[in-house]
Amino acid sequence: MNGPEFALRTDLPLPALGEQWRALEARAAPRFFLSWAWIGAWLETLGTIPPVLEGRIGGQTVLLGVVVPRHRVEAGLIRVHGAMLHSTGVRGQDVIAVEYNGFLVDRAHDGQIEAAAVAFLLGPARLAGRRCDELHIVATLAEAEARLVPPGMLVQRPARKPSWRVDLAAVRAAGDFPALLSANTRQQLRRALRGYAARGPLAATPAADAATALRWLDALAALHQAQWQARGEPGGWAFPFFARFQRRLVAGGVPDGRVELLRVTAGARELGYLLNLIEGDHVMAFVSGFRFDPDPRLKPGLVCHALAIARHAEAGRAVYDFLAGAARYKASLGRPGPEFAYLLIQRPTPMTRAEHALRQLLRRPAGGDQAIEASAGASAASRAAG
Repeated sequence: MNGPEFALRTDLPLPALGEQWRALEARAAPRFFLSWAWIGAWLETLGTIPPVLEGRIGGQTVLLGVVVPRHRVEAGLIRVHGAMLHSTGVRGQDVIAVEYNGFLVDRAHDGQIEAAAVAFLLGPARLAGRRCDELHIVATLAEAEARLVPPGMLVQRPARKPSWRVDLAAVRAAGDFPALLSANTRQQLRRALRGYAARGPLAATPAADAATALRWLDALAALHQAQWQARGEPGGWAFPFFARFQRRLVAGGVPDGRVELLRVTAGARELGYLLNLIEGDHVMAFVSGFRFDPDPRLKPGLVCHALAIARHAEAGRAVYDFLAGAARYKASLGRPGPEFAYLLIQRPTPMTRAEHALRQLLRRPAGGDQAIEASAGASAASRAAG
């Protein structure tokens, strides 16, 4: 087999890129965040197409990734030209919180070509007319580091985050999701379920079409913002990019079943909304908004997620994924999943070697405060439960 050939493409209009991306997606096994449903909505919201890294073997495209140029300056001393993979380093844009990040790769070459792609970016490639000295990959699986880092490169890890998930096969086997929980969480959930059920039948209803989903998204946003602003935080919809992206994601993803907008009710009473991403039998709890009750025993977040979990377990799906972050409700309802990492891969240069040595000495994360806040902290601004 001939080795891979790489090129940075800057000549692809969005429709052509979409066609090429979907063709490779059909031969890959990507998480939702590397699907065109996500990438296309992100690029449409950006309003521009950054350079696209393409890897080909035998004339066939086997790898794609969107790389955004980023010139990093810190403390007036550290100046490094690099790139971000599927993110920008701007908090107001990265607040959409990509996860399971990496390259889109043909399943026949998965794990065999990614390090070569990084070596090309940090070697002969020219990005914005300059050599690229570092690549930021936010929110990738920590276990992916071994297949992403070429020999001889420097690696820094500005942030790591746990994740939590529910095994839906275990829910089916138990026949009752609360039975799988700790005694304290089980008691809280069952008490809340009884309390809401006394007000009317509990139901988790998916939006039947994009128009309904967009109306419900507005309702979700209002609840989400009220919840976060009560905590003194801005909430995801404080960022215009986030709001525009969510509407594109929902409008494009609900019709084909890859995005789910659930409305949870107790009779005529609205408890909240869940925006979930679906990739095969894998459900990812992405954004939520809940209507809190004066009675603290009524916990709408726990109830909404419990009903969604039961619904997807009954549908035969495998995983209900709370994604990255250490929020208390995730640990209460789920079990530990994979760890996510922010990887900064650097070509050894006098500047990057000096920075690496200094940060090792000071034990201070690299990547710039803005980039770390935008990526490692983004999910806190866009996801919540109660």
